[in-house]
Amino acid sequence: MTLTLPPQVEEAARRVQALLEEAKARGLILEYRLDRFSGEPFPGVGGLAFYRKGAPEEAVDALEEAFLDIEDALDVGVAVILVPREREA
Repeated sequence: MTLTLPPQVEEAARRVQALLEEAKARGLILEYRLDRFSGEPFPGVGGLAFYRKGAPEEAVDALEEAFLDIEDALDVGVAVILVPREREA
């Protein structure tokens, strides 16, 4: 049986991945994993992202704000935990 996600969850996942890829290209995010997608009872996207230790706090805050904007726009949860790390594993 294949799990079908609501369209807003799929769109949220696309937007979150695009944000993380852009942040990775800029050198802010070292690596990430989006691995939790749900439709019911709490639709949303979750994952883990490692950012470069010593990165400007404003850049990390801007990424968190962008996640909140996605939540508000699509009415879904975005729970990506941002963790500082020295370098890629």
